[in-house]
Amino acid sequence: MSHQSTIIVFAKPAVPGQVKTRLLGLLSPAETAALHRASALDAQELAGSLPGCTRLLFIAAQATGRSLWPDPQPGFGWTARRQRGRHLGERLEHAMTAAFRQGADKVLVIGTDTPWMGASRLATALAWLARDEVVLGPSTDGGYYLVGASRPVPALFRGIPWGTAGVLEATRRGLERASAAHRLLPWDFDLDRQRDFVRARELLAKQPERAPHLARWFSEFKRVTRPA
Repeated sequence: MSHQSTIIVFAKPAVPGQVKTRLLGLLSPAETAALHRASALDAQELAGSLPGCTRLLFIAAQATGRSLWPDPQPGFGWTARRQRGRHLGERLEHAMTAAFRQGADKVLVIGTDTPWMGASRLATALAWLARDEVVLGPSTDGGYYLVGASRPVPALFRGIPWGTAGVLEATRRGLERASAAHRLLPWDFDLDRQRDFVRARELLAKQPERAPHLARWFSEFKRVTRPA
């Protein structure tokens, strides 16, 4: 029996005024869209760097792959689909279920807000899923930047207060109630607020190879910012 790992990237189209909205004021709508697009490209290339995996791009709303990334990214073998569901939990569950139905025995989902996490972290998550049912990448905002599973686990996505600082805690409680073994990757942060902007810029000034598109965007952004 063949084994198949699937990596899913959840992304929004880079529409000015509709992405990175918590950075509006610090950045213009056009700047937030360019920042988001750089992060999305890095996330796509990060997922594409792991060999032997099926790659799915789930795009929010009515967007298409071309509207999100008009310039093609060759060699990665992506399939683009639309996210479906009323809230993030339903959309994640739908995407994971689709991957398992296609024959995946391990599924990872990442977003575009932590593109510097590195391929070794993705590889670690897949290795852990050989034994554990769920792996989570905890984020300092109370959510997670990565979720992976070795089978469908409804408790992952149901009864969770999405959009709050209690997502990770509620998810772990749900997994414990469902007796689903899980492990945590290293803590990280999302590029979401002004303090994250400052932190990400400092990180990528020292290690631009961790997210080259985003590092390039930061290098061209000259405005002085301070943590909020």
